[in-house]
Amino acid sequence: MLAAKRPAQRGLRVSALVGGQVAALALAGAGIAETTETHLEQIERGGYVARASGCMSCHQEDLSGGYQIETPMGTIVASNISPSFDHGIGGYSRDDLARVLRRGVSPDRRLYPAMPYTSFRGMSDADIDALYVWLMDQEPVDEPPLHQTDLPFPFNIRTGVMAWNWLYLGERDLPPLEDPVLQRGAYLVDHLGHCGECHTPRSDFFAMQDTQYLAGEEMDGWLAPNLTSDPVSGIGIWSEQDIVDYLRTGHAGNVVQAAGPMADVVEHSTRHLEDEDLAAMAAYLKTIPAIASGVQDIPAIPPASDRGDPRHRYGQIREEMTAALAREDLSEPEQLYIRHCAACHGVTGQGQPQAFYPPLVQNAALRRTDPGNLLQVLLHGVPAGKLARAPAMPGFADELSADQIATLANYTRATFGGRQDSALTAADVEHVLAPDEEMPAPLRALQVAAWVGVVVGFAALTLILWWLARRRWPKRQEV
Repeated sequence: MLAAKRPAQRGLRVSALVGGQVAALALAGAGIAETTETHLEQIERGGYVARASGCMSCHQEDLSGGYQIETPMGTIVASNISPSFDHGIGGYSRDDLARVLRRGVSPDRRLYPAMPYTSFRGMSDADIDALYVWLMDQEPVDEPPLHQTDLPFPFNIRTGVMAWNWLYLGERDLPPLEDPVLQRGAYLVDHLGHCGECHTPRSDFFAMQDTQYLAGEEMDGWLAPNLTSDPVSGIGIWSEQDIVDYLRTGHAGNVVQAAGPMADVVEHSTRHLEDEDLAAMAAYLKTIPAIASGVQDIPAIPPASDRGDPRHRYGQIREEMTAALAREDLSEPEQLYIRHCAACHGVTGQGQPQAFYPPLVQNAALRRTDPGNLLQVLLHGVPAGKLARAPAMPGFADELSADQIATLANYTRATFGGRQDSALTAADVEHVLAPDEEMPAPLRALQVAAWVGVVVGFAALTLILWWLARRRWPKRQEV
């Protein structure tokens, strides 16, 4: 990212510090051991800050970058943030990192607000100090990401971000909190965890709408649901333990599972956090004022008192499958479900919770009015390893037609999801496969205006050059 002159010495690495502790003890009289211990503590704290901030969700575990964010303006790619001098942030000072996190300004360019500096703006000095020490202690990845940010004119001119920052980069008007637990939860949710960046509706210029803070938004084709305390469209019915379980494991009460970008957040970030921090986040989220949003008509998950206790006995699914396949009166939707889903989720949708195959009965993905996340999973599946001990689920985009996937979604939503009916069509499935993300009208107008400005500027320059040439022409004739 930054080609800079290499400093004479950068931060000591953990391996060097550990290997040198014997020498450090020998020099304890000079205070070397204390310095080493402090440095190691800061590295450990910085690693925790990196997890809480979700750095690895976009920049990979090795910090090499490469995560692609699709926007109506084009593709934005997460950069290499390893301490590589040629391709990463090896030349950054601590203050350089602070400017990136709080203002979106690196030593050589401005960053697009897809990097959540609008939320990181609230990071404490101590956390930035520790994060810097930890980042500089990691192994450098001396190569750029495979892809680079690719935006059309004029959005590829990063100077334009100055105007965006002037309009939208400010302090959020959030209510003050007296309780230290809620203060910690707010810091983790609003700043380090930057939950609002995905879960808050955006304006036509992609600024978070603070009056709709955490009321839900669609990102990269996935629904980032409402996190306010609304009982129908939000998480008002969720218990604090539900939230903690979800952030720790990606599962809650056998009725909701993380997938898509949220599974990445659980995998790389929240599952690494301390129980006290997860509890603080849950407590704070339960205090967010309710905002009704979207078209949700039933709670995404039922209250804990109304939830079933799905269990299966050994051999049950095999017996049920044998009986179902022997039937000659199966409807087309039933046939699709039996052949493609029942072996894992059960003929009656009870799942195999003991084996981490989730139940479909009362499942949030089936209960949501917005079917986007369900269709994403049916089309693309869920890779293994995203959630602890959770098996992979295959996607059916290459096996079933759009019409068959719509039929399968309708059957599961109406049979297991508690919905009275479901009328998804092949067109709904095709929209998820190839979303038509049109650029908002104001941005399109800005793009057109920029091109008009270029054309007018070029024409004006041509006229000026022609006029200057005309003035010089008679003199050349006389000579």
